[in-house]
Amino acid sequence: MMQEELVSVLGDVFGKEILVQQADDDTYANTNMMRVAGVPEAYIPMYVNIQKGIREGGLEVESNDLEKLLGRPTISIKEALNQIVSQSSQT
Repeated sequence: MMQEELVSVLGDVFGKEILVQQADDDTYANTNMMRVAGVPEAYIPMYVNIQKGIREGGLEVESNDLEKLLGRPTISIKEALNQIVSQSSQT
């Protein structure tokens, strides 16, 4: 699932428009984006590479490993988020 897809699902669940702010690697690393967030300078290249891997599809792996681990079929992200929101609003 790409970031835009996840944000779309989150927007549906919360009933709000959520914007994705795209930044190229140089902007992400060399603006105050990371520094303002308190990320130590030495960690910034690591986070840039993590984001690059995500952008290149590194997290898009189709597998039924989670179903095997749970011992049941998985539910959609939207359904899971709706359950979490519903449970949190009851407390």
